[in-house]
Amino acid sequence: MGRPRRNRLTDRVNYKLDRDIREILSLIAERQGRTEGAQVEQMILFYEACQRLNNEGESITMDAINAKVNQIWDELIANE
Repeated sequence: MGRPRRNRLTDRVNYKLDRDIREILSLIAERQGRTEGAQVEQMILFYEACQRLNNEGESITMDAINAKVNQIWDELIANE
């Protein structure tokens, strides 16, 4: 499950994270072949997908989460 390529503008954000949390973020990003920024985006999409599925009373499976992430991403692109 990767962040789709896009031509959207990005805002620069500095994350003031606990050193150990930052290390976990770096390790996850490295494992997934992403930058830290792309990994943060993915985690936000993942969290939002889980919240929506939970609110809809749906099962929270990886397939359902991936489908919901793609749906959210499509919504973001459509709203540009």
